[in-house]
Amino acid sequence: MSTSIGAGVTIRGGTSEDNNVSGRKKFRKGDRSRRIWIAREEEILAASLVELVARGWKSDNGFRSGYLTKIEDNIRAEFPKSDIKGQPHIVSKITAWKKNYTSLRGILSRSGVGFNADGDYKIDINDDQWEQVMHADKNAKGMRNKSWPFWEDWKSIFGKDRATGVGGEDIEVAAATLQTNRASGSQCNENNYLPTFEDFLPNQSPNEVEGMENQHSSSAHTEHLVSNTKSHTQKRKAPATDDALMDFLGNLHAQTNARLDVIASRIGYEFDIGKARQEVFDKLCDVDGLTLAQRYKLCSILADKPQRMEVFMGMKEHAKLGYLLMLFEESREAV
Repeated sequence: MSTSIGAGVTIRGGTSEDNNVSGRKKFRKGDRSRRIWIAREEEILAASLVELVARGWKSDNGFRSGYLTKIEDNIRAEFPKSDIKGQPHIVSKITAWKKNYTSLRGILSRSGVGFNADGDYKIDINDDQWEQVMHADKNAKGMRNKSWPFWEDWKSIFGKDRATGVGGEDIEVAAATLQTNRASGSQCNENNYLPTFEDFLPNQSPNEVEGMENQHSSSAHTEHLVSNTKSHTQKRKAPATDDALMDFLGNLHAQTNARLDVIASRIGYEFDIGKARQEVFDKLCDVDGLTLAQRYKLCSILADKPQRMEVFMGMKEHAKLGYLLMLFEESREAV
């Protein structure tokens, strides 16, 4: 028997009666947040999350409101009497998965480390490297001999973020990167640029700023002298410093308008790219000759680089399949 999850996702397996246990075994009484999941429930959870990511439900700040309800519905479609709740069961499971994914990503990034050739997703690593892993990551304890069949799904769920095409970093990784950038004085990526008020001011050296302050002071002093002059005295001509100030304000106004035009065009571009990412899965479904798994993978591949997305969206229909298969093969060779 097969159960459909959302649009286009199907999980094969037995009925709820065939899996009557459905992971209902609890830990000690009163501890409702802990629960044993059976493999079938985990498969449904993983497939549901992958589908939500493919359909644009995930952003920088997490999943869109209502995603837990959709996952609950998918589980109950196969297990009508399931007691799994979004909070705390599903949230707890996703948190545990994210923690394991982070550890696995660090382990597999080491030179010469990967999964074994048996296809059971067990880590192939020598003893010396494993000692280093254990020293660097306490969560890795016990992970060496376990199988990690959801690794490919986790990469889609927790991997690169579709909102900006930039890696959806963990909090620890982002903090470390921020500290490094501050220490080295490096600039942030243009794709992540957010304008501040100072960006609307022209670039000035400290001497130029000091000169402007002196001009303001001189102008204020001049105005004070004029105000103390007798009423019948002819009004003095404005000093040259006032002319310089007016020129500066005029240039500032022009530069501000130019910067606002650049910011507006950049926001419009990001909006168009974001809209294209939300529609990419539907566009992939229109291309015949792809499996569902290939469409999921291609969602991430296209979202990684806006240039690929633009090329795909602008292609003729008859050319899209060949281009997508080429990207898919390149991705497999790079792993």
